[in-house]
Amino acid sequence: MRHSARIADRTALEDSRWRLTYDVKFKATGSRTEVRLALPLGSDHIRIEEENATNPKLTEDTRRLVPSGTRELVVATNQLGDYQVTSEFVLRLRPRGGFGETPLAGLSGDVRARYTAEVRTIFPTRNSDVQALLNQAKEVSGESRGAILQWIFEHCSRDLKPAPANANDTVLGALRDQTATPLGRARLMVTLCRAADFPARLVTGFELRQQDQLTPHTWVEVFSEGVWLPFDPVYGHARRMPNEFVAARRDGEQIVRTPRAAMAEAIETKYSIVRLGPSNAVINRAKPRPSQVFNLTRLPVEMHEVLKLLLLLPFGALITAFFRNIVGIPTFGTFAPALFAVSFIYADWGSGLMILAVVFAAGLIGRAIVGRLQLLMVPRLSIILTVIILCVVFGVSALDYLNLTPSANAVLLPLVIVTVLIERFYVTTEEDGIGYSLQLIAGTIAVGAVCFTILSWKEVGDLILVYPEIHLITVALFIAIGRYAGYRIVELWRFRDLVKAQDA
Repeated sequence: MRHSARIADRTALEDSRWRLTYDVKFKATGSRTEVRLALPLGSDHIRIEEENATNPKLTEDTRRLVPSGTRELVVATNQLGDYQVTSEFVLRLRPRGGFGETPLAGLSGDVRARYTAEVRTIFPTRNSDVQALLNQAKEVSGESRGAILQWIFEHCSRDLKPAPANANDTVLGALRDQTATPLGRARLMVTLCRAADFPARLVTGFELRQQDQLTPHTWVEVFSEGVWLPFDPVYGHARRMPNEFVAARRDGEQIVRTPRAAMAEAIETKYSIVRLGPSNAVINRAKPRPSQVFNLTRLPVEMHEVLKLLLLLPFGALITAFFRNIVGIPTFGTFAPALFAVSFIYADWGSGLMILAVVFAAGLIGRAIVGRLQLLMVPRLSIILTVIILCVVFGVSALDYLNLTPSANAVLLPLVIVTVLIERFYVTTEEDGIGYSLQLIAGTIAVGAVCFTILSWKEVGDLILVYPEIHLITVALFIAIGRYAGYRIVELWRFRDLVKAQDA
């Protein structure tokens, strides 16, 4: 639940909402008048949240065209007169991630034939000039279809000069004059692709940016590698359009059109787009809520390192419990390996090892000397701590003299840990012998190394800071380990001779 809430907060901050408006005016001059509006299409980064069309005098019907997938709003009337249709759409743009929609793949034979066919007035694929340019592409690119497609795109995008605004949009005019309008570039690319047996079509849509006079933009989609790949010879986008572009009509270059027999005249279209304000969740995000107590990332950044350090300790204890109760490796206590590991995670491990060596040597020597005085435990530990502190202070001073000043984390944690462990080492030596004490030290170092290897991953610290309730799972694992009553892995190895004898 918290993860979903965090994702929702992040997407609410990143998403933007836009209102796209169509204003269409037309004059009905016959018994049946139709005007068809191409509606914006959702994509992996754009979702259509609201749609509204207002004109009670007109009948409305929404259709989806096959095979392009274009959605059309068909408005019709049987009455003569002037009419106006206003359609509004609220679009949500998600710049990162996406809504999970995938492009359609696969073309049937009829669909392929449709998008490779010649349309003499728009896509004259059999024209001699078109074929000559296609032969030039094949000579330069060889037999690679991907290289041919890239050559066609670069030619339509870079080799043609911009045409004047009043120039015609025909393919033959672009080939003749070596200039092209934006629509002419798109038409030429579709023509060359179809001539090279690439299924291709025009796509018309909008760029989501705030403007009162919005002009539709046309680009190209080519079916290659099992998907429809977008190419924009005007802005130079290849194989992927920016997330801010929303398609409206596939296989066409007009947002609003009318059938020839529909008897509509004097069609005027106006498009506008306005960015909407953020949602209430974004506006009220900074409002104090009791649930924010569980969000540790809201605390000052300088506290994050300390919190990560504390939250990593249960993981270290879990690793130690696993090695002690399941594997069978003894250590000095439960927390000693974890504390050793954590003390070097957020410190300079090189200088930390030097400080640890100084502390350990000073502690052993000090304990050997103080042990002869036959003192009680508390004064004895205090003397050892004093000796260790003096050695550490002068050791830090010596490192600073050598320009190797250690951090505070590299000094304090080993200081506290080793002081206690040295006392436990001597007590264990007196009670169980030097061999067992060295075995405990080896186990502590080995398990501490494993803890350091796992806990030093930055992702672990970041994850536990964001979701500290993961330690509820840690507690469950502790319960599972605590109920384990089987053989330890080390015991299986120790008693292997008995197993062999029993089998014999």
